[in-house]
Amino acid sequence: MRLSVSLLLALFFVFLGTDSIPDIMKGKYFISDILAGFSLSFIATSLINLITSYLDQQYPWSKYFTTRLIYQLIAAVVLPALFVLGFMYTYLIVLLGFKKRRSPVFYTEFPIAILFIIFWNVVYVGYYFYRESKKQKEELLSLQQQLFTLQNIRTGMEVLPVAPIETEPDTGEAETISSNQEQGKIRILVAVSGNKNIPIPVENIACFYKTGNYTTLQTFQSETYLLNHSLDELAKLLEESLFFRANRQYIINIKSCHYFTNEENGKLALHLHPPQEEEVIISQKRAAAFKEWLNP
Repeated sequence: MRLSVSLLLALFFVFLGTDSIPDIMKGKYFISDILAGFSLSFIATSLINLITSYLDQQYPWSKYFTTRLIYQLIAAVVLPALFVLGFMYTYLIVLLGFKKRRSPVFYTEFPIAILFIIFWNVVYVGYYFYRESKKQKEELLSLQQQLFTLQNIRTGMEVLPVAPIETEPDTGEAETISSNQEQGKIRILVAVSGNKNIPIPVENIACFYKTGNYTTLQTFQSETYLLNHSLDELAKLLEESLFFRANRQYIINIKSCHYFTNEENGKLALHLHPPQEEEVIISQKRAAAFKEWLNP
């Protein structure tokens, strides 16, 4: 884009104020003026680009608005303007031998160049805010895609279709399935990740724990998914023989209990698999229920 803009600017400045384009094209300075204008425009726009990119990293608008505005004006407006002025003087006065008082460039082209420098700064600043807005929307969308709720909880039969069975099932198995369905206990959680629906059998879930306003599900393979429902709601839906409410922060799978130790005041410290960053403590009041849960 800078190459295209630089070429257009070079042509604009060469033909600025002329009544006869063919005469300008036949002039002895036409090619050199085009090359000089192109070089000047490209260097100036590239300089503004580099300065703005550096300031975006060091002084983002959202944190240092006043400081950034001052630095932007000094570094990305004043400095490029001085460079343009020096370039024009070197090219016209030194190289071509024009006399300053006879050259209208400093009274016509230079003010227009200043306006273009300001415009180019506005373009880059606008593009910065556009990227920030787009980035925030993408982050929000990513977070929404990671969340899955208990509205997607179904029984295993509903999530994983099976072929109809003509023979009668075993009586004990039928009673177990019927009992689970009657009690409303869940067998599979459906995790939504992007456009994927991932069925997770509850026996593969090591624990649920509270993180801020959300609940996190962790599998035995250390995969995690976010829930927007509380541990209290989950405790009513999970099979009591498989999951235990250790405290206000944790619901654990019986298979995830690696070992536990006795602590002071009758408390228990659980060591889970996969390991957790913080120690899982069971209070004295819950300790007896926990031991009974391990050995029903």
